[in-house]
Amino acid sequence: MIEYYAAYLISLGIGIIAAIIGLGGGFLYVPTLTLIFGIDPKTAIGTSLAIMIFSSLSASFWYRKQGVILFKVALILIIPSMLASVAGSYLTTIVDARVLVAIFCIMLTMISLEMLLPWFRFLREIQWGPSFVLSTNVPHQGTQPVARIWYSHLIFWGAFGGLLSGVTGTSGGAIFVPALATAGIPVHYAVATSMFTIIIVSITGATAHATLGQIAWPFVAVYGAGAAFGAFIGANIAPHIREDQIKKVFGVLLLGIAVLMFQQKVLMGT
Repeated sequence: MIEYYAAYLISLGIGIIAAIIGLGGGFLYVPTLTLIFGIDPKTAIGTSLAIMIFSSLSASFWYRKQGVILFKVALILIIPSMLASVAGSYLTTIVDARVLVAIFCIMLTMISLEMLLPWFRFLREIQWGPSFVLSTNVPHQGTQPVARIWYSHLIFWGAFGGLLSGVTGTSGGAIFVPALATAGIPVHYAVATSMFTIIIVSITGATAHATLGQIAWPFVAVYGAGAAFGAFIGANIAPHIREDQIKKVFGVLLLGIAVLMFQQKVLMGT
């Protein structure tokens, strides 16, 4: 019984962080499930994806009430992300997953530096083909400049986020948020849109793992409850945090994700 109380408190904290920076939380759910509660890695990944359904739904509900989810942008991200997620899962069967994860870790490190260092640029906006105009208003920060968003940019980075999800079992939010920010979308909107996108990614991945029996349902219930409440708290805190502060928190955590992922999946091969 004590372990379930601990699981609830852990997931509550992760849910808060995930909602504020727009990540699913899988980068923390998986290692806590394996290292603290002794769940095998494959089941931990499936359980993590199921938990993210709760946190992303909760955060998206409150972000929708705030009016900061860009549904058109999310839809364009979701389609290539789902397809690439399946491709990523298949890719791990023909290519050494450790090589793929090592490449992703290097890229995540570069993206984290972009969030932390104003002068550093890694992600590039893809400006090819048709586009549409987007105008946004960030709570407590006034109207932001109108941005022109290219479909090719969303499709490419949506697919890349899905590929990352398929290979590593995470949500893809580590790619979605900085990619949207690079396109000129204010971070608060990028975070909220990423959380909404993660709903579909999580459902797709969790369903696949459920058919394989790779989900620990008791932990889904406990972690899911904590994550949902944490996401509620995080979504209501986020509008009061400055954009530059969110970028710094995102950058630090992304760097931590890269290190943790490299240690667990490349060096240990779990």
